[in-house]
Amino acid sequence: MMPAMLKLEHAEEHTRLVEQWLQGQLNVPEIRDKWADGPIVKLALNAPESVAPGEAIPLRVVLASNKVGHDFPTGPLDIIQSWLEVRVADEAGKEIYSSGKRDEKNFIEPGSFLFKAEPVDQHGNLIDRHNLWEMVGVRYRRALFPGYSDTVQYSIPCPSGVLKQDREESAEPREEKLQVPPPSALGKYQVTVILQYRKIDQFLLNYLLGEGKVTAPVTELTRAAATVLVKPKDRVAAK
Repeated sequence: MMPAMLKLEHAEEHTRLVEQWLQGQLNVPEIRDKWADGPIVKLALNAPESVAPGEAIPLRVVLASNKVGHDFPTGPLDIIQSWLEVRVADEAGKEIYSSGKRDEKNFIEPGSFLFKAEPVDQHGNLIDRHNLWEMVGVRYRRALFPGYSDTVQYSIPCPSGVLKQDREESAEPREEKLQVPPPSALGKYQVTVILQYRKIDQFLLNYLLGEGKVTAPVTELTRAAATVLVKPKDRVAAK
């Protein structure tokens, strides 16, 4: 981010190498025989082959720490953000559902699956300016521990917005359920899930530098996709 902002020499090359590192594309020769292949966090998308019109499309996304020696994301979770961007589109490319998008001001939409922490001060106020010297506790924290996985489930029977169940901290793999509108037309639906990452959230940048002046670059770490057929009930594959 900084080499590009300051227009330093070789900024483009620096950015390219950082993105490759974040995506797990760079190897360290000294530990090549001990390090896993692939992205730093693996993403698996489980979806049914087919559903009937009006039925739910159950989606299950599993995120597994692959080669991060610390929690993921690593660093101050009050400003770092990593989240799932989910898109569901019909055969014509029309989007019927999305989650994890950024608005025109570069804020992540509410209700998105997001790794983050919410530290608070002695009065219970959110620490949102990286003023960690005032921190006395954390009201919410979600990160991916080394060797662990996390799970989020999406279901598609509800015509309203995103609904979320209560979240609990646990050392075991955790689940979070969301609901999105149902498909009603026959045909193919393309589901795409992307794990995104950025170093600094937009609120802090606006506070430091002025609203809309700067935004942190977003890196796609990995993605998964699936195709779901919507067809007559008597032709739906057995679940």
